[in-house]
Amino acid sequence: MNEPIKYIAKVEIKNLWGRYDIEWNLDPSVNVLSGINGSGKSTVLECVSSIINFWTIVDSDILDTVDSITITLNNEKSISFGKKQENNSEYPTITNSQSYTYVESSSFEMRSSLDPKQMFSIKEKKIFKYDIINTFDKLLNQNTSPNDSVVTELDNDIFDLQKQYLDYQLNIGKKAFEIVSRNGKKTNEQVLEVKKQHNRFLEIIDMLFADTDKKVDRENNELMFLSEKDKLTPYQLSSGEKQMLVILMTVLVQDNKPSILIMDEPEISLHLDWQRKLIQYIKELNPNVQIILATHSPGIILEGWADKVSEMSDLITLDRQAKVENAK
Repeated sequence: MNEPIKYIAKVEIKNLWGRYDIEWNLDPSVNVLSGINGSGKSTVLECVSSIINFWTIVDSDILDTVDSITITLNNEKSISFGKKQENNSEYPTITNSQSYTYVESSSFEMRSSLDPKQMFSIKEKKIFKYDIINTFDKLLNQNTSPNDSVVTELDNDIFDLQKQYLDYQLNIGKKAFEIVSRNGKKTNEQVLEVKKQHNRFLEIIDMLFADTDKKVDRENNELMFLSEKDKLTPYQLSSGEKQMLVILMTVLVQDNKPSILIMDEPEISLHLDWQRKLIQYIKELNPNVQIILATHSPGIILEGWADKVSEMSDLITLDRQAKVENAK
């Protein structure tokens, strides 16, 4: 029986900026990419994001930066996107002769050793979920805003997550009802286990927002907040509060399923104390999520995650410029 897809095991990038070959072996749980400004951290994350969101990669300009990107999954199957082999035989995209071709033009191709049914399931997020969080908040174009309250990209993320949050609550309510219906009254521990992550989510948000006298309004199914006697929408929070809320809501609604969470510099707008606890809180809300993030901040790894850090310089398997210079 084929092993189910749960996480990305390896990322390979050929000819980054016309110079570097990159190979990154990923941990199933937590991965932190570090490096100096301009070292390529964000570009590597963009490559990973592009290929797991592969149905839109044809609209990306990523191939102006690299020749090919390949991800290998935990079941040893791979997905690759890059310049066609006949045009760039020095940097082949996939060597697996039994792979399927999914996207093709005169200059690039997407190939995979996954069969079409598996590829479609990934596209529809039926095998595993993947979430790409952009922590750089920007004003939205008014034409793309769903309502007057949604002004920034983080607002828009919260707007989309609110529906997922309601669906999530409905789902855990159904699970709890099924337990009670099946087992009668002796079900307290099982019901509490079903609601464990949601209750922890509410506790975490209350703790984080306590310094500004905000807490979650538990009388409202949609996420709202109480501050003294006032009710606040999530759109009235500070940028740091919105950012943390987006990250934690995203992980919560994954509902404990194997998932991939990609974040570029999540420390933006976050207080150091929040940075220190970020990975811990994410793993509490979904122990089955694979975290892939790039950061400048040592605060992110202060709570015992230093052994999960990869330096950009250590991922380089070939430096063409250095090779040429050494040959002189």
